[in-house]
Amino acid sequence: MPTVTVIVDVPRERPSGSVVRAVMENIEALAIAIVMALVLKYFLIEAYKIPTGSMQPGIMGDQTVGIYDRVLVNKLVYLLRDPERFEVVVFKNPLWQRQNYIKRAIGFGGERITLRNGDVFVTPPAGGREAIARKRDAVWRAVRKDLTVGANREVDLASTLHVDSGEAKLEGERIVVPAGGEAVIKTREAVRNRYLDGYQPEWVAAYTDPAPGGPGRHWYPHLQGCDVTDVELAADVTPGTDATSIVFQIHESGRIHRAELAIGSGNGTVITTVAEGLDSIEWEDQSQKVTFPALPTGVTTRVSFRNVDDELVLELDDDVVLRRAYRTNGVDADYEPKTRAALVTHAALQAKGSFTLSDVGLWRDIHYLPDGSEDGSRAESFIIPDGEVMVLGDNTQNSWDCRQWEKATYTLKDGRVISGNYFCKGEKGRNPDSNPAVDGAYLEFTNLFGERYRFAEAETAQGDPVIVNVHSVPRDFLLGKALAVFWPLPPFSPSWRLQWVR
Repeated sequence: MPTVTVIVDVPRERPSGSVVRAVMENIEALAIAIVMALVLKYFLIEAYKIPTGSMQPGIMGDQTVGIYDRVLVNKLVYLLRDPERFEVVVFKNPLWQRQNYIKRAIGFGGERITLRNGDVFVTPPAGGREAIARKRDAVWRAVRKDLTVGANREVDLASTLHVDSGEAKLEGERIVVPAGGEAVIKTREAVRNRYLDGYQPEWVAAYTDPAPGGPGRHWYPHLQGCDVTDVELAADVTPGTDATSIVFQIHESGRIHRAELAIGSGNGTVITTVAEGLDSIEWEDQSQKVTFPALPTGVTTRVSFRNVDDELVLELDDDVVLRRAYRTNGVDADYEPKTRAALVTHAALQAKGSFTLSDVGLWRDIHYLPDGSEDGSRAESFIIPDGEVMVLGDNTQNSWDCRQWEKATYTLKDGRVISGNYFCKGEKGRNPDSNPAVDGAYLEFTNLFGERYRFAEAETAQGDPVIVNVHSVPRDFLLGKALAVFWPLPPFSPSWRLQWVR
């Protein structure tokens, strides 16, 4: 009888050392993951929630519409280089150091920054001639405010433009000039820095809803502000067979900038005229060529013409064919030039022959106010200390930034010296942001580090508080450069907020 061998595989016990080793490996992997997360958070990338509306409408933090953007921030970049002008930075507020803020870097140590007629002018640390600060094209596209979007996010040209003379029809998003026609299409009213410019229609509806809302909600829509001198006008231009020319015009403060485009043959050109009695224009490059080829008949060409930061830019099919910078005589901080804010700004189109204009757009620039008030006609200058940065919010009408910051210092009779943000002193409970808050004979005051003190006014030194202006942020307080808005997204929000920050 054959012998049958049965092999039984009996599981062997894992040596106790192997179990310990596996546990240790898992702990090591977890520790490395935690360390890497901490490194990413504190040295590379971190997410921040936007609590307020100082950068609206580009970056939202708004209780009225219920949108609070989350922004990814590059925390390494400013360890390697200095910030650049017009970059969006996240920083510790020097007057409230437990709170992080987000603004746009405008000026740097040693510079004199002047806000005049909505623009930023810079005098370098070593002195010399003042010059306007010009935004890069990507920054301009990010901050410009659309003036043509109507209900349901559809363009309603008739609410912004009208036929000033001649024959033309405004059909929804199009302008049609018939054969043999000649027409001037112009903005209905002057371009002004209205608070809700650039806001999506549903956000405007939330602000104008008659139902009770947050503090000031119904006040902002009525802010009309002052005239804005910097605008862009664009359209997809399709010339008909009898078309001879089309002109994109920007009227700003007594100046008329005209981009005259020939059709079929010849050359176009850009011409600027200045009204009598106003400061003349000094072109930075007197020898610059200002002509460009004609538009082809029957072919659609995207045309964009803008006057922003004292620079004329003409684009054809997204290619820059003309960039002409100029200086306005008299823009020195020690000399008050003729005001431009009292002279209205309009945009216009002038067509000869048949044209179809579609996807018409009109945008305005941020009009920086000198102190947050509605009056933008006067100028204000700020000297930036060495090693510090001046920051401003895009929402210049409702941004608490370097224009208005004040530090208050109380010296108590017991020897304590308390410094903190001085903001809207008022009765306790009336405004939760008041600092100090008055409570009968007592003051409640929060210092620079968020610590709250309560003391009687009689305990303070005579003449307290001592208040000084703070117009900048120490370089060491910069936490990083804002990269992108990554949240919220539907269905958690009615709006897509995924976008780069420029």
